[in-house]
Amino acid sequence: MTARYIVVDTETSGLDTARDRLLSIGAVAIDGGRILLADSFEATLRQAQTSARANIIVHGIGEAAQRDGEEPGAALVRWLEYTGKCPLLAYHAPFDEAFIKRALREHLGLRLGLPWLDLAALLPALFDAKPRQALDYWLERFNINVPVRHSALGDALATAQLAQMALHQAGVRGLLNFAALSKLAADARWLPG
Repeated sequence: MTARYIVVDTETSGLDTARDRLLSIGAVAIDGGRILLADSFEATLRQAQTSARANIIVHGIGEAAQRDGEEPGAALVRWLEYTGKCPLLAYHAPFDEAFIKRALREHLGLRLGLPWLDLAALLPALFDAKPRQALDYWLERFNINVPVRHSALGDALATAQLAQMALHQAGVRGLLNFAALSKLAADARWLPG
């Protein structure tokens, strides 16, 4: 099993991956099956234009925090230094991946193909559940308490707890590397909802 995974969550100005903006990134490392709280990442990217009030109610990143955030290029360089070449895990990974890829392209001119794994596809395949469940379904199923929901770092920590369970179950089934996990998640996407 890969020694270090990075579990990622983002907060954005909306749900449109082509037009809305990346507001913050939160991440927590899992190394050797253990969540390492000291090995975490958080950045709020400075915004020229703050997101709508209805959006702020969801993620709680106020106008001042958005205006005073870290310069996006610097935050993204820190992000790349933090992640290195580690596999990235997220719940609905294509969403987070699209926002991060677009931000890297716009602010740093980079087009990187980082390895991503979608827990939304992997969990149902490992735990014999209906596909396309909401994150809250899994948090409730495994009794994971999330004191701060819809914060990038808080959701990354909750997702890391789910990832930890998924990695353990994958090991029990003999799926001992990122390629095997990726194949299972890709195959699970074809299951009927």
